[in-house]
Amino acid sequence: MITLPKEWKIYSNSIRDRCRDLIEYNIWGGIELIKFDAWRHNFKTDEEKYFSACILDSLIYRSNSQTYSLINQMLYINLNNMFRILGETDLQNFPACLIDRSNDPLVRLVPAITSYHPPTKSSTEILRFMKRHFRVWENWIVNPWNIEAEIKKGVRAFIFIDDFLGTGQQFVEVITDSSLEDIIKTSLIAYAPLTAHSQGIEHLNTNFPQLKMTYSEKLSKNAHSFFSNFFKDEQDEAKAFYLDMLSQRGINYEAGNQFGWGDMELTFAFEHAAPDNSLQLLHLRHSNWDPLFNR
Repeated sequence: MITLPKEWKIYSNSIRDRCRDLIEYNIWGGIELIKFDAWRHNFKTDEEKYFSACILDSLIYRSNSQTYSLINQMLYINLNNMFRILGETDLQNFPACLIDRSNDPLVRLVPAITSYHPPTKSSTEILRFMKRHFRVWENWIVNPWNIEAEIKKGVRAFIFIDDFLGTGQQFVEVITDSSLEDIIKTSLIAYAPLTAHSQGIEHLNTNFPQLKMTYSEKLSKNAHSFFSNFFKDEQDEAKAFYLDMLSQRGINYEAGNQFGWGDMELTFAFEHAAPDNSLQLLHLRHSNWDPLFNR
């Protein structure tokens, strides 16, 4: 059982009111008050209500408008800086070259998917945002398994687009599925998630040192692990409380996914989806549980 602070109700009410203001003023665009209240009603006891307030206090939420800002930074700042550092002077016109339909820019955007992923994968959603709001032409987007054929056509650079990098394992699967291990060593291939966790960055840098990487924002274990930040002196008790709370609702977990995939303990979500590295109680849909976000 977790310890309730003496003035937990004041804290809980203040977090509730702050979140409602963020929703009503459309700063948290995409969240409806009715859905927010339904999620809060999942929590019944005083300890559960306090726990939910801690979750909301730690929540990092990126509305679609904020996601567009992350994309803008990625296209106009991060990738341009990367090309400049690499000495790729022919790509200094990026990303304007992706809008031009008359001249092949010899650079391609690539969704971070495998051949067995569904078309609803979140990286394809980010590419839809790029087409719709940044006028990127669809002809300059290719799938990972087409990269080798594009290289033979003279394409010089491939940029994998994604919304979130967690452990890095999913992107390893993308590389393996399309047999890109050797191509990474000889071609300019970059991975550009909007948000990246330090664990995934380290994993990919270690296993694929020739892979270029850039991101718009970075998360870390020290700063963004929920239990270590909000229950520093009783992490084991808080984790046991969390699992018991959901177990009482008949909710089970996959191995390695008790506290978000890779045990990352994140409380992070985009408007279009919450990554599976976040705690399941944010996006879980169950007969005994209403989600706050889509998965």
